Amino acid sequence: MPRAVCARCERPATTCLCATLPAPLTHRTELLILQHPAEAGHAKNTAAFLTLGLQSARLLRGEVFDAELAGPGTVLLYPDAASAAGTARAAEVRRLVLLDGSWRQSRRLLAANPWLTGLPRFTLPERVSRYAIRRAHRPGQLSTLEAGLHALALLEDDPAHFAPLWAAFDRFVQAGLYRREIGLA
Repeated sequence: MPRAVCARCERPATTCLCATLPAPLTHRTELLILQHPAEAGHAKNTAAFLTLGLQSARLLRGEVFDAELAGPGTVLLYPDAASAAGTARAAEVRRLVLLDGSWRQSRRLLAANPWLTGLPRFTLPERVSRYAIRRAHRPGQLSTLEAGLHALALLEDDPAHFAPLWAAFDRFVQAGLYRREIGLA
């Protein structure tokens, strides 16, 4: 018998996020999360936090996406400052595109969607990840939630506004660590 899954956050009922999430937070910059299909079923995936915790965040799953998603003011959050398209300034950004998946999956998404490489890039200064459930392969690698919230804080010049979602994320990480410690993860 398949285990029960929450229809809202798509997690197993035993690890449902819904009770920890604040009411969706308002923000000026739209987030568009393009999720590799292989990432969708991961129990440790953080894209649900962004789509459920922010009013203007949308998640699309697939490998190939319509180039019409790249309207005026659309910028790709990706750590390649040497992009031929240049680096975006905060005032220019209306929609921020995040790629959700492993680094290999994100490179596949870039290759399958050449229009993404033509977008200006927004890069983050190196940060230490708070996501102790997953292992980063290199310093500065962040979960999708961490990258999205850090970017919004910079773009909207209001880090404190996103504190309720950070608190929910921290509770999720602690619960995951606890589950691992007692042998449930």
